[in-house]
Amino acid sequence: MSKKNRFLNILQLSLLALLLWPGMQDLSAQNLSTSPYSRFGLGDLVNKSTGRSQAMGGLSCGLRSTTNLNLLNPASLGGIDTLSFVFEVAGFDKVTHFATTDLQKTVNNMGFSYLALGFPVTKWWKASLGILPLSNVGYSMTASESNPVMGTINYNFQGSGGISQFFISSAVSPFPFLSLGATFSYLFGPISHSRSLIIPADSLYFSTKSVQTAVIGDVNMSYGAQINIPFKNDFFLTLGGTFQGTTNLHALSRTTLISYGTAMTDTLLYSENPDNSVIMPMGWASGFTIGKKNKFTAGFDYRTQNWSESEFLGIKDSMANSHDYIVGLEFIPNINSLTRYSQRVRYRAGFRYSESYLQLKGSQLTELGITFGAGFPMLDRTRRPWRTQSTLNVIFELGKRGTVKNDLIRETFGSLTLQLSLHDYWFMKPKYD
Repeated sequence: MSKKNRFLNILQLSLLALLLWPGMQDLSAQNLSTSPYSRFGLGDLVNKSTGRSQAMGGLSCGLRSTTNLNLLNPASLGGIDTLSFVFEVAGFDKVTHFATTDLQKTVNNMGFSYLALGFPVTKWWKASLGILPLSNVGYSMTASESNPVMGTINYNFQGSGGISQFFISSAVSPFPFLSLGATFSYLFGPISHSRSLIIPADSLYFSTKSVQTAVIGDVNMSYGAQINIPFKNDFFLTLGGTFQGTTNLHALSRTTLISYGTAMTDTLLYSENPDNSVIMPMGWASGFTIGKKNKFTAGFDYRTQNWSESEFLGIKDSMANSHDYIVGLEFIPNINSLTRYSQRVRYRAGFRYSESYLQLKGSQLTELGITFGAGFPMLDRTRRPWRTQSTLNVIFELGKRGTVKNDLIRETFGSLTLQLSLHDYWFMKPKYD
């Protein structure tokens, strides 16, 4: 690759990052969730799947590639080619239908999924860095009752914010078949919950509003490993696992209580604790993939996390230990086809079932999702004989969470994710420049 073309590629990626940067700076302010279930714990947890992984149901533990990143298992970086540079960015559009026994509502959310890049440091040492949301909080609920003295009283519950994650991952390969990885993350962002009791202005009583805000900023570590076993005729088996220990995240908490009426507003309480905390519990995952290089990949993941041990500002919430089961498949008809583009497309599908971290009214909420998608190779006739490995990944997901039983809420959702994976050979020494 010439110095001129390399400079142009760097410039293009830099301009793209600058365009995306305002949104990344304010990740926690995006309205990425409208789920009432984001009221609990850290909010709605974001799946860390990349484009290829997400289309395979979120399969990650044993998934590795020379041209795609895997944000869940840092050990997968060991599969990146020693001459490759990978840049990925993604966004989504999600439509959710909420239903109770007597009410229904449909909402739409769009937002930024993640931005990441990966590259080799040496032949045995690979690295990546990026930014993505870790959790989202966004809900607004109202209720009312009639009081013979005060009139109609309205209750309003709102939440906003979320936690974002800036990460640096690294993997080493002490042996050709073994990769060991670690991810250093900085978690940051505010989470705010408010409760309002609104009394008619012509009554003799005052309305009240309480707001609790936690501003989180701390580091976290997670680890991963992969064993890649090659067989004859390009067949392979990859075993993988990840581990995250219990982390006590530092949080600055503020609590405000105000009363207000027709002509006045009064602060009844204001307290601030600069040394509060949020406990993220221990979790681990394991899985495998089997397949044939550039032909097909199939695999299974199991994940669990001890959310029953988590705390938010010293309070245990309605949380239970989570369990996730994932299966995924990728198939490429003929990656070397010169005449039929559809033969080079990567077709993917997956299924996931979760016993979620939410336990409400004696029931642990479950979630299931079906995913399917494709990776479309991006043509570049100037790159022969090294044809470009860049792809545009399109992912669809249909799923359901919760139930209408016990006065709970059922969420039925569908989402579309577009992910761009740009691949380049940045470390090749040209014969002529």
